[in-house]
This record gives sequence, C-alpha cells and structure tokens, in this order.
Amino acid sequence: MENATRSGPLSGYRVLDLAGPLGLHCTKLLADMGADVIKIEPPSGDESRRIPPFKDDAPHPEKSIYFLHFNTNKRGITLDIEKPDGRAIFLELARKADVVLETAKPGRMDELGIGYTALREQYRGLVYASITPFGQTGPWRDYKANDMAGIALGNLLYLAGEPGEPPLQPPGEIAYGMASTYGAFGIATALYHRLESGNGQYIDVSMHECAGHIAGYFIPNYGYTGAKPARASRKGEETDLYDPYQTKNGYARIFIIPVEQWRRLVDWMGRPASISGPEFEKMSYRRQHPEIVVGAIAEFCSRHTKEELYEEGQKRRIAVTPINTVGEFVHSEQAKARETFVDMEHPVIGKYAHFGPVPRFSESKGGISRTAPLLGQHNKNIYCGELGLNNDDLVALRAAGVI
Repeated sequence: MENATRSGPLSGYRVLDLAGPLGLHCTKLLADMGADVIKIEPPSGDESRRIPPFKDDAPHPEKSIYFLHFNTNKRGITLDIEKPDGRAIFLELARKADVVLETAKPGRMDELGIGYTALREQYRGLVYASITPFGQTGPWRDYKANDMAGIALGNLLYLAGEPGEPPLQPPGEIAYGMASTYGAFGIATALYHRLESGNGQYIDVSMHECAGHIAGYFIPNYGYTGAKPARASRKGEETDLYDPYQTKNGYARIFIIPVEQWRRLVDWMGRPASISGPEFEKMSYRRQHPEIVVGAIAEFCSRHTKEELYEEGQKRRIAVTPINTVGEFVHSEQAKARETFVDMEHPVIGKYAHFGPVPRFSESKGGISRTAPLLGQHNKNIYCGELGLNNDDLVALRAAGVI
C-alpha cells in the first residue's frame, strides 16, 4: 500500500526520523496524524529490523513485525550520517524539515555537527527533539537503558506483584511507549508555539522521567506526605475480589466497592447462603473472609462464559470485565464496528491487519496509507526528486557507503 497523498492534522509538516527503538513510536504517532515522516536508516538497515518476532519465524530485514508496526506511514531512505558526505546530505534534508527526532547518546549529534546547536543557527523554525534514557543532563545522562531499566528505575516495576515477592514484569514496552508519547506531545506543542513565535526549539525527553510520571498518585503522594507505596495484594487479603475468575471459556475479573454493587451481585448470583448475610455488605468483613467470598464467586463464574458475565454485568451495573486474548481483542465486535484495524498488503510479507490511527479527528482525519518502507525504498524519490541528485550521484554515493 503506497499513497503519496497524506491527510491528517499534521499534514504539511515534515519529520526527519533518526530514532532507534526508543523513539520509533513517537514518529509513528506523528506519521499517523499526517506528517511526512522520513525514516533515515544506515545503509545496513535500522537496528529495529533485527528485532523479533519475524514473519514465519524467518529472520529477515523486511520481515520484522516490530519494524513493520512502528514504521507504517513513513517514507524510508538510507544514509550514513557518520560520513561527511552523509552529514552534508542530512543538512540539505533539514532545510525542508520542520522536525528532527533522534535517540543518540547525549552530545553525539553535536559531535557530528548536526545537533540542535548547529542547526538552529541555519533553521530558525526547526523543532529538534531528543529522546534518551535519562535526558541530556544529570549524572546518569550517558548511561544506557532499555525498556525494562526504564520501568525499574522509574518505580513502575516496584509496584507490580504481590507483597513480599519479587516484582513482576508487565508486558509490552511501557517506558519506550510513554517516552515516545510524551515526545510526540512535545513536538506537536512546539509546532503550535511556532505558529505565533516563528521559532523552533529543543525538546529533551527522559524515558526515566516519563516512566515515573505515569505511576499514578504514588510518587506525588510520596512527595506530599513521605508515604512509601505498598503493593496491593491480588489474592483477596487486601483488595476485594481482584482475582481473575475462571469462566467456561477463559477468565473474567470482578471488582466491587460500593455496597449497592455488592447487593446487585449477590442478587444476580441467586443469593447464596454463604455470602448473603448483612455482615458481607461490609468490605472489611469480606476481606477478612476471602475464602468464602472468592469460593462463592468462583463457583458462579464457572457456570458462565466471560461474554455472558460481561453483558449481564453491564445491565446490572456491576464491574465485570472479560480478560481478552489478542485474537479476541482484534476480532471483537467493538473493534470491527470502529474499524480499528486496517487491511494492509506488504510486498514481502503479504496481507495483514494493522492498527489504525489513534486518536481520531472529525475534520482532519488521519489514516494508514503506507506500509513500512523497504530498506532504501524512497532513495531515488527523495534524493533525485527533491534534492536534485541524478542516478550517477546515487551510484557513487552507494559505492562510497553513504547510502
């Protein structure tokens, strides 16, 4: 799928994407909102092309699902910015760019002469963003860190798991995702500021800070009161009815706090004698007798599917949530009705379903118009069509290892 026409609220803005895995989602968000994102890779390919999983479990630079997901809607070129000729070409690209995003070690882009300090003198309106593990300042600025280190050092990992047991690793890439989301928000805000001031600016995003920032009220509570957060048990001793319950076809979770919800739940269950007494209407009492409460609810849930529990729970205004598998989420009626997934066809891996843009705009709709670029797919289009080079120039640059 290839469509040169881009729509969306950021249509008309150009982004030069020098990001590694830490910032790929940032530029994907901008691309999904209509920005013309040019993914710049070294001639050997971006490191994310080597991250699994791979289509058919066959490692290949064009089959990484990771790369394919985070680089849809982008154009792609190869360019070695470590070489002088590569940096000269990058500066030419920057002339027409609104945004540069990079995730290099702090100070590295300045060493190459293509950092914000050098570019701001020539390109007054340029917005330049750096997403790094710990930001551009502080004693940890030069430390390396992956997503796991981000959630561990940012307090998120400490909060996950049972009291007295080792922390549990949450799925996905939470720290990477939040750093990218804050980065995209910062870039969009800087572009808005530029509308009035005419000036670009530098944006410094620390993954470490982003991870801590989404830890809910725990860190602010510590700042205000000095209270250290304790993990809440999921086994019934401290938090009421938190455990997932086995159903006929999977798991569902029930969470009851107001006494009115408890009464409605007991009525729905047919008022079993073991939990129908008035003493069970008090959360403190239920917490003191988890084996009775959990046993009764577990027996009830085992007689229903998770969908039945969810639908009836909605009618009765009871907080019941089915725990969906990936397939159940993708093929849910809700996802189909909202057309959450877009049918795509990639020249190497073939047809697949891709997540559509989030959020959605009523007047300036974004969309998915390109699959992730093949390595160097848009070299000729950009170098010849936009920078004025010819085929002989490309041959020479390729022979020199610049593209």
